[in-house]
Amino acid sequence: MEFLDIDTRIQQLLRAASSYYDMPFSPPKVLLDLTGADAGQAISEDNLLRFNQEFYRHNRNHFVHHIVAHETAHLVAQKVYGHTIAAHGREWQGVMNRVFYVPATCKHNYDLRQSSRYRFIYGCRCSKRETPLSAIRHNRKKRGVVYFCGDCGARYRFLYEAI
Repeated sequence: MEFLDIDTRIQQLLRAASSYYDMPFSPPKVLLDLTGADAGQAISEDNLLRFNQEFYRHNRNHFVHHIVAHETAHLVAQKVYGHTIAAHGREWQGVMNRVFYVPATCKHNYDLRQSSRYRFIYGCRCSKRETPLSAIRHNRKKRGVVYFCGDCGARYRFLYEAI
């Protein structure tokens, strides 16, 4: 049942692209096997879309509308304009804006704590902000690597481990 929402959205987007560009688009293979911080991934040479099931489960409406469009736009843009285009360049943005009518954003703002890979919670000077880091980054931090907040510039400090 969950898969149907994504599949239905992809079919809708490919119909819009076929009509706009007057060319056929083959339905991609879809996997819900992505983990970590990425919400989705498009692999055009394999006509494959991969999605993060945890983010989908917790952000269903936004995910189906925005993330599925984002990744499907990669497949469409590369088929129409070739494999040498920039990943989030003007061709991809054109598919998002003019064909799919979805804002061309490149990053999601999903809570990474929804992913089991991000259970080490760090803080900075930003008011009440908690930043989850992966076990890899947490271990690097313990070995002396310093990470800074992109907003306030402060060093991240360990707060707690989420379970």
